Amino acid sequence: MNCTWEAGRDAPGDTQYFLYWQNSRDDDVMECELYIKDENGRNTGCRFKNVRIEIEKSYFLVNGSSKDSPIQFYDEYIQLYKIEKLMPPSNITINCDETKNDCIIQWQRPQISHSNKDRCFKYEINIKYKVRGISSLTFNINTYEWANSHTFQRSNTRKKYLLKMRTAGSACFVSPAWGEWSAPVEFGKDKNPCLGLLFP
Repeated sequence: MNCTWEAGRDAPGDTQYFLYWQNSRDDDVMECELYIKDENGRNTGCRFKNVRIEIEKSYFLVNGSSKDSPIQFYDEYIQLYKIEKLMPPSNITINCDETKNDCIIQWQRPQISHSNKDRCFKYEINIKYKVRGISSLTFNINTYEWANSHTFQRSNTRKKYLLKMRTAGSACFVSPAWGEWSAPVEFGKDKNPCLGLLFP
């Protein structure tokens, strides 16, 4: 997790900032262990490792110091799950029945520390024809709670397709914002109807 801030407009040149945070009321207040610095060596952010996301709000305080003048502090309570950026689903697989038009899409939910239930997530599936150089028809499919598979009806079995997916929270304490798209997954067969024909 990264937390960043900007120096105040009127802050003296020697101003230095320090971040303190408390993950929950039962935890101790801790100072940032790994600061992000600008070209002048001023702290402008903090990198956190192995953050445990709780249901209750976390407390953040950015304090400043300068020899020339007092610096106004900034503090805020934040529910971390609301700002978490979800990873795409993992282990996306696609199996097509060549005798039908059906393709079974399967995946696993993202791994997050504070929820291990499939019903907490919803997914967006984006499928398009694999066509070089031009925009192709896109099929958007929303799949909701506790689903980890979907049946896609191919409109053209002679085409190759590209699929990508992303995740959002649909319940529980999971961010409702859509996460990053997965890498494209290719499926289907690219059949040229002219191959195999003999011309005089």
